[in-house]
Amino acid sequence: MTANQLNSGDTAIISGFKSEIKSKARLMEMGLLPGTTIRIVKQAPFSGAVEIKVRDYYLSLRLEDIGNITVQKQE
Repeated sequence: MTANQLNSGDTAIISGFKSEIKSKARLMEMGLLPGTTIRIVKQAPFSGAVEIKVRDYYLSLRLEDIGNITVQKQE
């Protein structure tokens, strides 16, 4: 499953990235590493940016970027 399939308030663990993306290095520099827990905070309307919490900080990512992150949802 990809991170853009999660709803607000959902928590997941990053399992990797889609292999064909160009922004993998940039996402990893922002702290989005495999094994890291993320939480979806909110999404802007009309397919806008998605705010996520990673460790102790918040990131806003484009919907296309967050769709390239594969995750395992936590219950």
